This record gives sequence, C-alpha cells and structure tokens, in this order.
Amino acid sequence: MREECPHRLAAALAILLILCSSASAATPPPAQNPVATEKIALNASWARVLDKNVPLARRRQELSKIEQEAQTGDQHDLYVLGSLYHMGQHASGSPVRQDLVKASLYLGNAATRGSVLAMAKMAEIKLATRQYREAMNWAQIYGHYALLLPKGDRPHDGYAAELVQRILDRLGKSAMPEVMRDVNSFIASHDADIRAGTDSNFTGEVLHPVPKAKPYIAPNGRITPYAGFADYLLAFNADGSVADAWLLDAVPDADLGLTLRKYAREMTAPPAHAGVGKALRYAWMPVIYDDGRYRARSMH
Repeated sequence: MREECPHRLAAALAILLILCSSASAATPPPAQNPVATEKIALNASWARVLDKNVPLARRRQELSKIEQEAQTGDQHDLYVLGSLYHMGQHASGSPVRQDLVKASLYLGNAATRGSVLAMAKMAEIKLATRQYREAMNWAQIYGHYALLLPKGDRPHDGYAAELVQRILDRLGKSAMPEVMRDVNSFIASHDADIRAGTDSNFTGEVLHPVPKAKPYIAPNGRITPYAGFADYLLAFNADGSVADAWLLDAVPDADLGLTLRKYAREMTAPPAHAGVGKALRYAWMPVIYDDGRYRARSMH
C-alpha cells in the first residue's frame, strides 16, 4: 500500500564539500597534490561563472576554460557542465542559454563514468524532447544504479517512481520488453566504468554539513511539485555559515530549484582551519526533494 508521509528534504548523494581558497586569501593554502589543486580550482572557477557581480565577459571566459578542462572526462566536471546547459538562463548568474544538445553530450558522458544523477537528467531531457523510449531507457538505468548506491547516498524512491510513471504515461507498457533489452545491453557495455566512477572520491578537505531532514511546506499554499532534486554551488564563510547559494539545475521543474534554495542556504560546515584566513570555500551539493507518495507500508 501507499502511505502518505510528510514532504522531506535531504542533502544527499555524496555531499562533496571541497575546500577552495579565494584569490584574496591573506595566507597561502597548504600544499596539495595535483588532483586536489585541480578540484579546488574548478569549484572556485564555477563561483566566478555564476557570480553576477563578475562581468559577463569574464564569466564566459571562465566557463570556456572549464569546458576545455572537461575533455579529460572527469565525471564531476562533465556533470556540472551538463547541468548548467540543461538549466540555461534559469541558473543563478548563468552566462549561457539552455542548450539540450550540449547538456546531453556532457551528462551522457558523466553517466557512463558513474554519475547516477546524470542518468536521471538524461531521462528528463529525452522526455522533454519526446524521445520516450530513450527516456525510459535512462530512467531504468538510473533506477538500477541508484539502488546499488550505499544506503546513505541513495536517492529517495519517490523521484524514481514518478520519473518512470511520467514517461510510461507517454510511452505505454507495450514498449517495456524492448526497453529492458536496451537497458541490459547498456549495463553490459558500461557497468565496469560506472561502478568505478560511483566509488570515486574528490580529493581535498571534505567538510560535512549539519544533517538536515524536516517537513516541507510549500510557500503561499502553492501546489507541491513532483519529487525531484536541485544542484547548488555553495560558498561558505570561514565560520561555516553560507555566504551564497547559486542554483545550477533542478528537475523535473526549474521552479523546484528556486523553492529549495532557502533550504540550501541553511546548510552549515565546520569552521575553516587555522591559517586559511577569511577565504570563501565552495561546494557542490544536490538537495533531494521527496514528496512521500511512494512509501511502502508493511502488512501484518
């Protein structure tokens, strides 16, 4: 049976908070290995891309550099780039308009390198462009790998269930045998790379925000959106409070990202280590919204 549950929010899917020192830091950051330095530079660059106070020409220049560096195939770089092009002008301070061709290119490559959320976004793009069988392929792939994640990193069931149902309403059940053949073929071809990617960690100082999960009330009596998730780039002050929260992307509706931004701004991180100074630290964080309509209730 379905059981009605309170709407819940959760910061989930490996919240990777990576220490990033701004260029104005009074004290040089501690020595780091090349991989860590690359990740720190990436998040600091993303802050410049999304910051409306930075001139548009410079934001576009920073984005061009990130796109060039993404050629190395890192799943995180590809995922964030694909997310920006998926959201387009609706992202905070975005220097680009929506481009689903570029979004598909980056997110598809991120998915085959282990980004589970990229699989969901591929399903959303195919659904939006009326490629219903491809959408169902990606939805089933997403569901398969989401269930393989550790319990603490696993997305809520509500979004996966609603994603599949939204596609099924357009596709019909008769196509499912062919879909599953496609899905099994995809998994056979990419399983090793995907599993390797989902086990990867970002190098650098990992900060752990205060866990949060609370009932959600839609503002102004607004109808609650579908279950979904939104991506943010957070800037943390030295004391651990949030200085800013830039919206990168949201599915299935851009408005969901605006609604959840207040929640993202409530996140906190441990204070900065001594010697770092007042430099901002940046982090990518997905926020999962679960509408609670697909909770199974045990029967006795």
